[in-house]
This record gives sequence, C-alpha cells and structure tokens, in this order.
Amino acid sequence: MELDRYDKQILEILTHEDINLNELSERINLSVSSVHRRIKHLIETDIMTNLKRDINFEKLGFKLHVILQISLSKHDTDTFAKFLEELENIPEVINAFLVTGQTADFLVEVIAKDMENYSEILLKRIGKIEHVVALHSSFVIKEYKHVFNCTGLLNRI
Repeated sequence: MELDRYDKQILEILTHEDINLNELSERINLSVSSVHRRIKHLIETDIMTNLKRDINFEKLGFKLHVILQISLSKHDTDTFAKFLEELENIPEVINAFLVTGQTADFLVEVIAKDMENYSEILLKRIGKIEHVVALHSSFVIKEYKHVFNCTGLLNRI
C-alpha cells in the first residue's frame, strides 16, 4: 500500500501521542471525517491494528511487569496453538511473541500484583501448561514507551 504524507503524519502522531480525532485533524489540516476514513483504512489494511489505548496496569495495582521466556518440549503448529489457547485463559498475560534466536520459544508479557501473585501465575498456571519445559523471568525495571522516533522509517516508504 502506498502511504501519502497524511497517512504518514497520522501514523507518526498516533505512535507517540494519545490524541482525539479533532486534535489530530487540526494538526495535519484535514477534516475529521477524512482523518477518520484514513485511520479506518489503515486498520482495514492491517497497517494499524486498532486504536487501543494503553492501560496503566500499575495504577490498577499490578506492580510487577515481567518478560517471561518459555521453552516448549514440542515444536509444531498444534502444540503452539494449544499453548497459546491456554495462555488466553490467563488474564495476567498481556502479550506473547513466538521467537527465534533465543533459548526460548516464546516471550510472554505478564503483569502481577506482587511476587506472591506472580509466583501463583508462574507455578500454578503457566508452569502447568502441557509441554512447558523451562521458564525464565526477567523483571521490567522501566518501560520506554513511544520514545523511539519512526519518522525516518516512515519517510523511507
């Protein structure tokens, strides 16, 4: 898909800021309906997934943010699908990535209220999923969200 300067501006702004359609419309000098139409098209073409708002889980009492490396004993489509289906039943799992080049098969983002809560999630739920053979936790100290500038990348399109 060919992106014009307005599409690129929309992506750049929405990557770094949480603003409403009116503000976005004013910033790029397009009507609200045109901006809405463009965003809808970016979503329909899978360039943007949605207009999801980030939730501050810490303010909701989830003090721990963990990147969990998980290794499975089998590496086939069915095993991965069943594993992901099990993860979907754990509300504290907020993201998952199938990866290569690591000792793990999946990187999974988990939030927990405290260490006791995390221990329960890890040992009684995730650790009990069939074919899970290794778990390694890395605790997030600080998240640097939306600090990276993608303007250079968008200009290459």
